[in-house]
Order: sequence, then C-alpha cells, then structure tokens
Amino acid sequence: MNWFQRLIADSAGNPDDGRIMAVLAILVALCLAVYSVVWQHQAFDMQQYGIGIGALFGGLGAMLKLRGGN
Repeated sequence: MNWFQRLIADSAGNPDDGRIMAVLAILVALCLAVYSVVWQHQAFDMQQYGIGIGALFGGLGAMLKLRGGN
C-alpha cells in the first residue's frame, strides 16, 4: 500500500486533495461504466461523465483557492 500513499501524496509526502479526487473520479468512472454495460445493457457515455466531473473539479479548485490556507 506504500505505492498508493505515494500516488496520492505531493512531493513533501502530504496527501493532496486534487490527486485524491482524481483517483476517486477514475475509479467511479470505471465502476459506472461496468455497471452501465454489464447490468443495465446500455452504452456508457464517458464524454458526459467527463464534462460533469470537469465541472466538479473546477468548483473544487475554486473552493480550495477561495478557502486559502485554512
């Protein structure tokens, strides 16, 4: 599990919010794609998911910037 801790940490070794959200977004996309195709027998539109997750990342980035150092 040391590789996973290094994956989500910045150069100083502290967990990075952006990297954690990116890993979670990729895992959720994969799970939703499998669920949609295997159980629902529908095509999964990755483009719509990408637009939505991009908007969420934009909002998260703005929140973290406005939050400042606290």
